[in-house]
Amino acid sequence: MADQLLTGLGIEVSAARVARHYGARSEGGILDGWLVDESGYADLTTIEGAGITEWAVPLYMTDANTTAKMARDTLDLAMSLSKARR
Repeated sequence: MADQLLTGLGIEVSAARVARHYGARSEGGILDGWLVDESGYADLTTIEGAGITEWAVPLYMTDANTTAKMARDTLDLAMSLSKARR
């Protein structure tokens, strides 16, 4: 669904392009951090270059354990960003 919405908005369907679209909060955007599926690992440099902390982790919720890990990764990223701002 996201690919259809992004295409309709004229936004390239990639983690890097979506991150650049929303922008780093430090530069007037809305993102401090961004979880990207491991398959988007190539986008790390581009996203971090835009001032957004990015972690490549498994994002497909294939079972309860994988879903729980994704939730932990989300909280860990948020905690990491919170500590960095202190």
